[in-house]
Amino acid sequence: MSILRLSAQAALLLGLASFTTVPAFAQAGQAAKAGQTPKAGDADEKPEVKLPALVVGSKAPALSIEKWIKGQPVPAFEKGKVYMVEFWATWCPPCIASMPHISELQKKFAAQGLTVIGVSALDKRGNTLEKAEKMVADKGDGMGYTVAWDKDRSTNEAYMEAAEQGGIPCSFLVDQNGMIAYIGHPMQIEKTLESVMANKHDIKALAAGYKKDIEIEAQSKPIMGAMDAAGQKKDWDGVLAQMDKLIALDGEKFGGYVAGKFQVTAFQMKDSAKAYTDAKAWYAAAKDPSLDALNAIAWTIVDPESQIDNRDVDFALTLAKRANEIKKNEDPAMLDTLARAWFLKGDLDKAVETETRAVAKSGDNEKLKKDLEKSLEEFKDAQAKKTKG
Repeated sequence: MSILRLSAQAALLLGLASFTTVPAFAQAGQAAKAGQTPKAGDADEKPEVKLPALVVGSKAPALSIEKWIKGQPVPAFEKGKVYMVEFWATWCPPCIASMPHISELQKKFAAQGLTVIGVSALDKRGNTLEKAEKMVADKGDGMGYTVAWDKDRSTNEAYMEAAEQGGIPCSFLVDQNGMIAYIGHPMQIEKTLESVMANKHDIKALAAGYKKDIEIEAQSKPIMGAMDAAGQKKDWDGVLAQMDKLIALDGEKFGGYVAGKFQVTAFQMKDSAKAYTDAKAWYAAAKDPSLDALNAIAWTIVDPESQIDNRDVDFALTLAKRANEIKKNEDPAMLDTLARAWFLKGDLDKAVETETRAVAKSGDNEKLKKDLEKSLEEFKDAQAKKTKG
């Protein structure tokens, strides 16, 4: 599978990659630190949770900037204005993929007082001021917001390290009172941002929600550890049981594990009939089905490289349509899944139309665009042959 089929904030499922025959699907959350994988026997225990120094509800630290690469300097956060501080690097593909969306947010909310500040810093992976300046110049309006170069990684330390955030891109939303209202992936910020821009947010409620997320993350790690241990033993019933625990723990955050159950049942247990029965029962009962699960199951069915022994394209089409309704036909990878389903159904016109939109929505992600264009060429060739008779 060459195209990311899941939401942008997703992180690789802990341990599953080691025993699945298809690429591991994603789930929100941070990977366990090396040497800290929980033991299987700890799965039912609730670990004590210690909050990071910087959380939602904290006072936003001051910025320490060596050079303002683009835009007007922001010496301090002004009361009554909103700021989005986003950490990125030139070597980071997800950061680059997020830039058009971040630019759109800046443009959309500029009149209401939003200032987006992209902060980059020297690191061991080759991020330099010269490379950052070149990327900003090359991107032009593709980085339509203020860009700054961190001073001795001081801002990174005050935000990323204090919040115990290990991955980029990562954004921090500072509200009108200088309080942190959001910490996370910039692609998931819009709902909170809209509320903050309208000054209708409840900072105490946001802080409580963030604390709950951290607690759920801590509770999920031993379950993931138990799932990994079961997988190493090829105890697939045990793997499914731990996936059920994750879904029960938080259906919104871990709903994508429904796709994991489908994949394990179909591939490891070699029971595609049961995989379909369970997935269809889930979909029929779900009022608000997981977007990750919808798209991942659909792609598992239609993926040309999939080893599934029964391609229920009608079911895949149903799931792909629902996923694209949720994403308002804006996500290129999910549009690609839908296009492939139309292609397998024999509706080449819809396949070409949908894949064309996917290419248009791929933005600056050159790898994704190349893959999508290859599929579009395949669909157009089939369309031309059909027209010729």
